[in-house]
Amino acid sequence: MILASLALAVELPGPWTAGKYLDLALHESAVHAAWVEGDALRYARADTTVPTETIATGVVSGDGGQMRPEILVDKAGRPVIVFSTAAGAHVARREGERWTVAALGTTPGEVLFAATFRGAALVVTWLAHDGGKSTVHVGTQRPREGGTYLGWSDTVFAGGADGVCVCCKPAIHSRAEELVLAFRDADGPEREIRLMSSKEGSQWTDMGKQTHGKWAPGGCPADGPALTETTLLVSDARTGKRVIYEVSRQGERALAPIDPSAEMLQPRALPDGSLLSWVEATPGMNRLVTRDGPSAPQVVAETSGRLEPGDPVVVGSDIWFPWQGDTAHLERVETQAPPGF
Repeated sequence: MILASLALAVELPGPWTAGKYLDLALHESAVHAAWVEGDALRYARADTTVPTETIATGVVSGDGGQMRPEILVDKAGRPVIVFSTAAGAHVARREGERWTVAALGTTPGEVLFAATFRGAALVVTWLAHDGGKSTVHVGTQRPREGGTYLGWSDTVFAGGADGVCVCCKPAIHSRAEELVLAFRDADGPEREIRLMSSKEGSQWTDMGKQTHGKWAPGGCPADGPALTETTLLVSDARTGKRVIYEVSRQGERALAPIDPSAEMLQPRALPDGSLLSWVEATPGMNRLVTRDGPSAPQVVAETSGRLEPGDPVVVGSDIWFPWQGDTAHLERVETQAPPGF
């Protein structure tokens, strides 16, 4: 848990500045980076000068930042990257000195997905169109002897005639007690967040709607939820202005923006929920804002152009914030001990 205040942000250079949609994963002291350059999936260690590797081509990204690669690291320190092409979702794994790439079993078409590890198992959720309906799927890959992987997938939510909002990226989180999956359900004009849970990813229980603002945006907001160990975060404009709501067992709580006139979009968080971030948008300006525990929110980056945030990661005593503008950016924010420590 981060219990310090944040200092000013400093942008970190790297090979990703020529690309887009940088994502990071940490294992011990090693920082692994994945991004898209043209339509090529690139990988590098962010903390070394080892040359960049090309993993795959034909990669699709965009959709307001919702469609982007995700990099994870297994317990042995090996990177795993989930990405989308026109043929569906794929998983790339580092096996020794080479990469293996396998289709995840999705139907053809660009796929919005989210991934996590549950023990040694890789668990991926994605959205799809099945028979004219939009549905939520979960796939699990478990290692077996010999270095191959047994995989299966299943439809976990169909949602009736309205289906789910396929332009809003789902979220999945491996909590201490269970896996939790969140997505934006489509019920007539409303776009509430629905939660599902599973002990190990094989059988899922529908926990029902978690937000109750009856927001009806007239289309898909392209703004999915985020999950932490205890809370759900979502952007919702039930009052006429986009606000980030934090949802827990105690109910819904609206977060306070730095600028009261701003629209609050694209929530992100550290897995333990100790640090939250979001975008505050006003005419002509977008700001990446973060809040560390009970501290006051602060601006990490700002631009008059587009700002599509990635997920923050803790690197030593710092927080690294990837975000997408015209190119990929990475902000390093030093943490400082509170007064008196």
